[in-house]
Amino acid sequence: MTSKMRVEFQVDIVVEPDGDQFHAYCPALKGLHVDGATEDEAVRNAVNAAEAYLESLIKHKEPIPISASPGSLAPSAAPTNARTRTERLDVKVA
Repeated sequence: MTSKMRVEFQVDIVVEPDGDQFHAYCPALKGLHVDGATEDEAVRNAVNAAEAYLESLIKHKEPIPISASPGSLAPSAAPTNARTRTERLDVKVA
C-alpha cells in the first residue's frame, strides 16, 4: 500500500486589475496566468493552477523552479497597480 505525501510550497502571486476583472500570475511558474471576477477569485484560480502545475512537474520528474520551492519569490518589475500575495500551496506527491 502506498501513501501519498504532501509538500508545501510558498509562491508569490501578482494580482492586477484588468478591465472589469482581475489578472493573476505567478512569476516563479512560467506561463501561469489566470483571471477572475474579483481579486480573491483570481488568487484562488492562481493557487489551483499553481498546485496543478507543480503536481505535474513532480509527476513527470521535471525540475521545480528554485524560486517556487520552498520560499518565496519577490516579483521583479510588478506593475504599480498590482498587489503581490504570498500563498502557501499544499501539493500532493504520488
